[in-house]
Order: sequence, then C-alpha cells, then structure tokens
Amino acid sequence: MLLTAASIRQFCHQRSLAQEQLQLIYKDDVNFQYACHMGFFQAAGFPYGKAPGEALGSSSYIPLTKINISDLTNRFFEEGNFADQGEIIEWEAKRLSTILSQKNIEFQKLLQYLLREAIRNIPEHAGTDDVWLCGQYWPSRDLAEIAILDEGIGIYESLSRNQSHKNYITSNEEALRWALKPGVSASFDPAKGLKSSDVWSNSGYGLYMISQICKLTGGWFTFISGDDCLRVYPNTYSMYKAHYSGTALGIRVKPSQIVEYQRIISDARRAGEQEAQTIKNAFKVASIPSKGLLY
Repeated sequence: MLLTAASIRQFCHQRSLAQEQLQLIYKDDVNFQYACHMGFFQAAGFPYGKAPGEALGSSSYIPLTKINISDLTNRFFEEGNFADQGEIIEWEAKRLSTILSQKNIEFQKLLQYLLREAIRNIPEHAGTDDVWLCGQYWPSRDLAEIAILDEGIGIYESLSRNQSHKNYITSNEEALRWALKPGVSASFDPAKGLKSSDVWSNSGYGLYMISQICKLTGGWFTFISGDDCLRVYPNTYSMYKAHYSGTALGIRVKPSQIVEYQRIISDARRAGEQEAQTIKNAFKVASIPSKGLLY
C-alpha cells in the first residue's frame, strides 16, 4: 500500500494532475474499506477515506503515516525536550514500536531498533526530511511487517556522490548490493574513519543490520530504489526490476524468533564487523547506536 500510494502520487505530480482530475472506480467491499481506513487513498491523492496518520492505530497496525523529521524535532523542542535529532528519532521509534508489539518487550525493543536505524538514515542520505511508513502485525501468522520509504535522491545518487565509491559503483543495481554491505556509507572518508565525537554519526551499518536481523528472525528484507529491487531471504536473495523515485524498505520478522533482542543485534553486528575488514572503503566498526538501543 505504501509503495503503490507513493508511485501514484509521483505519477500525478509528474503530469501535474490535480486531485479533482482523478477518478476512482471500485467495488465497495471490505478491502476498499480497509484501504480507506489505513489512509491509502488520501496518501495516493484521492479524496477518499482517512488522511495519512488519522487512524488511531492499534496493537496490530500503524496506518500509512507521514513524518517530517524537522517538524518532529521542532515539536519536541516546543515541549521543552532539547535533544539530538538521533535521540528524537529513537523516541519516535519507541512510540511506534510500542503500538505493534502487544506488550512483548523483546519484540518491541527489536522493532524500535529496526525503525530507528531505517528512519535515521533518511535525513542524512536521502536529501529529504519526509518519511512515510506503515506497519501490520498478524499474530495468527507469526508475522510483523513494516514498510518505510522516502522520495529522496535514491541509493545510487547518494553513494556515487562519494568519491570513495564512485569508481566501482557504476550502476543502480550495484549500488543496492553495496549499500547492504557493512560499513559502506555515503559519509565514508578514508582520511578520517569513524572518529566523529557525535555518537549518532553514520557508520554504514544500518541497512546491513536491518537485512541481517530479518534473516536471523526467519523473515525477509525488501530494498527498492530506482529501477531495481533486492529481496533478501534467510538463505538467498533475488533481484527484480522496479521503478521508484526514492528508496523503499520492506521489513518482515517472525516475533516468535525474538527471544533476546540484544543477542540478535550483537550477532549481526559481529558478523558485519568481521566482513567489513575485507572491504576497502568501509567503516570497520559499527557506531554506538548500531550496536543496540540507547534509550
């Protein structure tokens, strides 16, 4: 729903189509009502159903929701909460993860980590402060899914702006593959390494950690940017063709596989740091946030 709504929205924007020019032909059934309630049609630009974020959400879903990081930061400041942007994103990730977790603390903590790592990459690398997301938890299927996307510059443009990566990342498909490697980041500087005093500085482990956690919990990770889609399964991966201006993530995990959230994170991080030693233009050590939750 999230990706389709964004694609329709982009299609209409590119052709300067106004809302009153759009028509919706549908069969009024339970699926239509579900999409209306989740905010799908208004997110796509049609005057039907609830607005994005209007539905209250429950212990099983987060409706299609738009978050502007600058607005979120300003709201925290207005309430007297003066904190770094990374801390604010952490708190928002905790709020969102609490909605879906059904009081399963280990599950909630891992969702918080996944949401935070996905969201905090967007302002720095996508060139936009707008984040779109939604989520659903199906207890009977032992499955939780979160979708997150931006409409920024895309993975290839982000990585190729860095001279350290420009010479060997020569296609959009290669950019997706490299972006999932540990320590590969648009902010990598071979002269400095990870020496910033900012605890929230990027170390290039976010997407790698998300994909590995999905694998370790029996789920899958879908990564879309530009004309390519990379889906990672527990024991394999597949490439597909796509067409999307920005970057979209699909995160699926099995809650029953989450017994100790920190052990899952630590296992993925150790494997990543070991692999990063073999990659020339990569941070060799994960940042403090990528090693676990701070709050």
